Amino acid sequence: MIFFLLSAALAGPLLERPPVGEAVKGQCNKVYPVQKGKPLPAQVVGQDGTPNCYAVLVPLSDYSDLLATEVWATSIAQQYQIDTTVLKSDIDWYKAKLELETKPSPWLERPATQRWLGRIETIVVVGVVTAGLGTTYYYAAGAGK
Repeated sequence: MIFFLLSAALAGPLLERPPVGEAVKGQCNKVYPVQKGKPLPAQVVGQDGTPNCYAVLVPLSDYSDLLATEVWATSIAQQYQIDTTVLKSDIDWYKAKLELETKPSPWLERPATQRWLGRIETIVVVGVVTAGLGTTYYYAAGAGK
């Protein structure tokens, strides 16, 4: 999983949409509908009946497919941005956790210090108990009279 997160973090940004090319000299200034059985629009046809501007007739199904593909690509780009944001927040969380775990702990909270304090505490308790029992035995046996 860490490999996945690192590869996602190192991935480049989303490819930008290519810029719109410059207008072709003599192209039609807008889109004109062409219908079967009807003459071409008057804005496209010159006096001699030939087109007076450059254009491409695209079948409606192809144009519809291109529009659907553009919508799909836009939604994928937005989804990718959301996924990237989530992954970046996960990476930041793991970095913070790593920093916290690798930060040196205070002297009293270290395991070695705790072990030594426990040993010293045991020696002190055993000494106090031994002194108490010894004193009790000493005075109970009548030696202190």
